[in-house]
Amino acid sequence: MKYRTFGLHQSVRSLLIIIDGVSTVEKLLGYTAQLHDAEETLSWLIQEGFVEEVSPTQPATNNTSTSLPQAAPIEKTGKLALIALTREILGADAAKVLKRLDDVPDTQNELIMAADKCYKFIKLTIDENKAHQYLKASQALLSKLS
Repeated sequence: MKYRTFGLHQSVRSLLIIIDGVSTVEKLLGYTAQLHDAEETLSWLIQEGFVEEVSPTQPATNNTSTSLPQAAPIEKTGKLALIALTREILGADAAKVLKRLDDVPDTQNELIMAADKCYKFIKLTIDENKAHQYLKASQALLSKLS
């Protein structure tokens, strides 16, 4: 992913960032409600071998090319989901906002405050409509993490 070797679209890379190896498909789709065609994209990622489904009793394998990463805390998943959402909504303008998320602690309260600050920044410097879209989507995303 780092070197974009496979030429994946931004929305596909955003979904890959969110996959943590422990969340259920339902939970992942909840995190990605604002991403276009998340369910179809997840199915495609599984079909193409980028990720694999595991049962709750079956641990993920250590083959890094086709398996899900090992357990990540839900807070990290929340931050990654917020980053993916930012990229999805803002596209090329996301870099300006992502700098504001770099040092945010991986807690729900901190992410909520950071999302609000990002909303204000987007409204003032990028686009008011995108700012409102970002606020609504980030609130929906972060409310699902509680």
